[in-house]
Formats: sequence, structure tokens, C-alpha cells
Amino acid sequence: MTYTYLIADTRTGLILDELPLTGVSFDKKLNDTGTFRGSLQVTDPNVSIRDPRVLTTPGRSCLYVDRDGVLLWGGIIWTTTYAVATGSLEIGAADFLSYFEHRFVLGTPLAADPSSTPPVTYTDVDQLAIARDLVGTAQSHPGGDLGIGFTGPDSSGVTRSLAYAPGDLKVVADALKDLATAAGGFDFVVDVRYGDDGRPLRELRAGFPRLGQAGGPFVWEFGANMIDFSWPQDASVMGNRAFTQGSGGQALGLAAADPAGWPLLELTTSQIDTADPGLLADWAAGTLAAQGRPVALPELTVRADAYPQVGLYEVGDDARMVVDDLFFPGQQLDVTMRILSLAVTPGDEGQEEVQLTVSSFEQEQ
Repeated sequence: MTYTYLIADTRTGLILDELPLTGVSFDKKLNDTGTFRGSLQVTDPNVSIRDPRVLTTPGRSCLYVDRDGVLLWGGIIWTTTYAVATGSLEIGAADFLSYFEHRFVLGTPLAADPSSTPPVTYTDVDQLAIARDLVGTAQSHPGGDLGIGFTGPDSSGVTRSLAYAPGDLKVVADALKDLATAAGGFDFVVDVRYGDDGRPLRELRAGFPRLGQAGGPFVWEFGANMIDFSWPQDASVMGNRAFTQGSGGQALGLAAADPAGWPLLELTTSQIDTADPGLLADWAAGTLAAQGRPVALPELTVRADAYPQVGLYEVGDDARMVVDDLFFPGQQLDVTMRILSLAVTPGDEGQEEVQLTVSSFEQEQ
């Protein structure tokens, strides 16, 4: 397998060059932003003649990870750090969802007095239509179009009522995550792929009620194609009664579960974009679904060169985990979960590894 790291212009997507990066790791997450780290040896004559300082200008440059002709990752370079003692340039990037972390939900055209710009309002609008419009509106501002498409179903049958006032300065990425994580929400992920003209395409891909392969899951077995696994658990962020505070500080959404032997633990979130009691209750229910038990997100370290090879599976897919270990006494652990994130380490000497974070089977039940 061969990894190639392509550098492109953030606004136009035009490929500018490729660079021999080392120490690379990158990840992809469901409903969240993926990241990239890598190093460039500037003292290499083949690198220094390319003016790497300009080529990797944060914000203006982006990069893509190509594995044997298939794009696995793409995103914007946000940070670089050069160390003169080692001649090494450290590069930090985040996938194209990160662009919307730097954009606010604002109508267009933006008035000279921004506070007089009308709010962006949705009344009983399908949640996928809202998400599509949020992405499109952000890119309709002058200089704001990065060509990030929105793909997925036309509708979900779930409507929402929301209002984003200019003074709220609501971050677009947060608005998308809020929609996705409410009960009855949807999944999304940022994808990159080659277009017909060979230029990388950028897409935010949504799925309802979920993304990924359901049924017939890929299988990882400890001692075979699974190298290691860990099982962290955290009850400090757990709750069995959740409140969501709405606009004006008065409206409240509530979701509760039978403590079933647990002490009463309460959670709170804030959503100032709506006073709709049904939507606030859905947000509370979404919080409870994610944190109603000790948060346990098992991590599997798997081989990239054994079936299923990296590139065959995606975040959102089902994963079957088979482990025979004393931590699960009296039975072999054989459970099906969902891949929430995947982190790839290409390895400078071809020793690829992938770390999968999956939902715990307690949360799936």
C-alpha cells in the first residue's frame, strides 16, 4: 500500500503539490470533526525547493490523504510549527466540518449593522432540509463557498422549529451537531472523493435514521485481526434525568429514566435557538440516550492489512467484536456495536494500524 499526501488550495480545491509527510495519523468521526497530524522534514532538498512554508499556509491550504488511489481523508491545515533545531515542520489539520466551526449562522446579505440582519428562521421544516440550508447559507456569503456539497435523503419526516438570531452568533457546526444528536435526529459525516475530472470533491453526507452498514457486520477477533482492545468507563458524565433549557431561560425539556439501582443523577444542556417544548424534550432525550449509563466507548486496535482492510468500512458501520478474556468471566464476549470513529496510523515503514472507537453494548441495548 502507498500513501500520498496532496496539498491543495482551500478555496478552489486545486491540487498544488504532494509532500512526503511522516509520523502521520488521522481520524474520522461520526457527527464530529476529524483531525490530522503529520511532519515534514524541511531540510530534505526535495522539500525545501518547494517553499513548504508557503505551500502549507494555515487556512489557505488543505490536504488530502490518498491510499492506493482512494481518498481516505481531507481537511484544512489550521496549524504549523517549525522547529529550526530539527528542521521539522509539524502540521495540524481538521476535516472540512471544521470550516463550519469558523462560521456563524447568519443570513445574507449581512447588513452594515449586523444586529439588524433578519434571523435565520425555520418553522416546522424537515431537519435534513434545515441542515442542507445551513450548509448552503454559510457558503452563500462572499468568500464563503468551499464547494462542500450536502448529500443524503431529501427528507426524514421529522420537522423542527428553530430561530438563529444574528446576536446569538450560533456556530454552524454546532447547529448541525445539535440537530443530529436530538432524539429522532440523523447521522452525518464529512467525505472526500475524486470527481470525474480528478479533482477531490468535498461532501457532508447525511443519513436517516443512521449512516452505515446495518446487519452482516464486519468481524474483529482478538488474537486474529484485532491486536488490542481497551474498555474505559466513566460515570462522572452519566445521568438518568436530563433537562434542556430553551430560549429565554424559561422553557425546559425533560427526559428521565428509571434509575434501576443507580442514584438519581441529573444532566443539563442549553439550546437558546428554540422554545419548542417538543424539540427541547428531544434534545433532553438525546442527552439521556448518550449518557444514561456510565459512558463506555471500547477502543479496538485492528490490522489494516487483514480483512476487513482499511477503506472497506466507515464510521456508522456495524462492527462485531469477539474477545475471550477474563474481564468478561464465564463467557466469550461476542457483541455487535457501531463504529463511532476510526483513527489511522499509516506507519512510516508500512506498519498500518487502525484504532476503532465503538459504542458499548450496554448503550446499544
